[in-house]
Amino acid sequence: MQISLLQWNVWYKEDPDKIIQLIKELNPDVICAQEFIQHSKLQPPLDTAKYIADKLSYKYFFQVSESWTNRPEKETQGNAIFSKLPIVNKRFEYIQPPKTNPVNAAEEGRVYVELTVEKEGKRIIFSTTHLSYTPFFEMTEQRKNEANNLLEILKKKKQSFIFTGDLNAAPDSFLINSINNLNNLKHLGPDFSEKTWTTKPFDKDGFAENELNWRLDYIFGTKNIVVEEIKIIETDVSDHLPIFARLVI
Repeated sequence: MQISLLQWNVWYKEDPDKIIQLIKELNPDVICAQEFIQHSKLQPPLDTAKYIADKLSYKYFFQVSESWTNRPEKETQGNAIFSKLPIVNKRFEYIQPPKTNPVNAAEEGRVYVELTVEKEGKRIIFSTTHLSYTPFFEMTEQRKNEANNLLEILKKKKQSFIFTGDLNAAPDSFLINSINNLNNLKHLGPDFSEKTWTTKPFDKDGFAENELNWRLDYIFGTKNIVVEEIKIIETDVSDHLPIFARLVI
C-alpha cells in the first residue's frame, strides 16, 4: 500500500494561495505542516489551516500551540495534519505548555499532533510537531526538556507510524541523535546533508542567516515503513523547503 506525504513548515507570513498552488502540484495523500495561524478580528477572519483544507477538499486536524492578544497579524498559531484518506482518530499532547503572549520563541507552547488514517483496511498514524527556536539552534536545558518530552511519546510507537516536523535542530544535535537511537524508529530521508532552511533572509536574537545552510525538517518512521521516493522540493514559497515522500506500508 502506497501513501504520499508532504512535510512542510508553511511560514505564517506566507500567502496561503501560494501554499495551495504547490500542494496542488504535488497532490499528497497526507500533509503534516506547521505555522498555521488564526485571527478572529480580521475581516474576513483568518484561519489558514481551514482555508487550505476547504480549497483543496482535505479533511484536517489543527491544534493551537500558542496565542497572543497583542499581535496584529495573528491571535493563535499551531500545527495541522491534512488527509485525503478517512480519519479514524486524532489526538494531541503539549510538549511545552501553551502560553498567552510569550515573550520569545523559547517560551511558546509546543504541541504534538497525531492523526490516524485508514487505507485498504490498514491504519497508519501520522504525527508532527514544531519545536522551539533558539539562536544558532542551541540545545539549551529548556530545549532538552522539550526534547525529552517528545522522546517519551515517540519511543512508545510500534508500527505503521510516521513522525515529521520542523524540529529546529541540526542533524548532529542532541534531539536528532536521540531519535536515531530509538529502537523503534528510523530516519526515512533524504540524507542529512540536504538542507531545508532558509530561503528567506532571517535575523533574530543575534542570529542572522541568508542562505540555505541548515537542515531543520525531518521525517522518521517505524521499521515497517518502506521509502519508495523521498526528496526535498525546491521552492521560494515559505522560508522552509518541504519534503515529499512516497511510502509503502
